[in-house]
Amino acid sequence: MEEQILNYLDMSEEQKEKSLRDLKSIGFYPAYGKEKTMKKIMDKSIAGEMPQFYFVFRKEQLIGYLFIIGDTQKYRAFPWLAISNLDELPMRVTKPLMEIQIEAWINIGDEIMADFLRRQLTNYEHGIGHRPENLCR
Repeated sequence: MEEQILNYLDMSEEQKEKSLRDLKSIGFYPAYGKEKTMKKIMDKSIAGEMPQFYFVFRKEQLIGYLFIIGDTQKYRAFPWLAISNLDELPMRVTKPLMEIQIEAWINIGDEIMADFLRRQLTNYEHGIGHRPENLCR
């Protein structure tokens, strides 16, 4: 199966709106607000800076997300450093997204978070904290 990883910034308006609506179908709800609140925050993202928002599609169906926020206090709707469902996606998708996330933290000078994510990726590769491939989305 062929999955596609898209940065929110590279998506059409139609893709953005549909993806925000579809997030709840894969178990994501913002801590505050709904699609309109998320869109307002995501529309402020800038390439190479935090926050960054990635969506994973298989045949135009949303199957995953990676939101790298970088600040637990800045956005009421996203009170996390990062949030994703990478643990339930196939490793062929999880690995490149983890590498994107590691690079994002390195770029802002947070080597501690990058190291944590490297260890987490290693654990995932060894089946620790990650669904078995046959149970992934």
